Amino acid sequence: MDSLELIKAAIVAVDPSKASKLSAVTAKTEIRELGMDSVATMEMVGYLEEKLNTQFSDEVMIRIQTFGDLQTLVERSKNG
Repeated sequence: MDSLELIKAAIVAVDPSKASKLSAVTAKTEIRELGMDSVATMEMVGYLEEKLNTQFSDEVMIRIQTFGDLQTLVERSKNG
């Protein structure tokens, strides 16, 4: 599963009602454009951490604005 697909799975895990909007999600899409708040963002990060068996620092997490930001975290985690 590529990183954006993993993020889309995280979106659905956190808020299944967003499934119909997944086709519009790109790396440039801001998380709030999908109607997700900071709590939902943290839940997505938690899902990603669990799936990737890693933990992201708070410093990195506070800068997450777009799905591309999440994608970068996932890619870095996969690459060590």
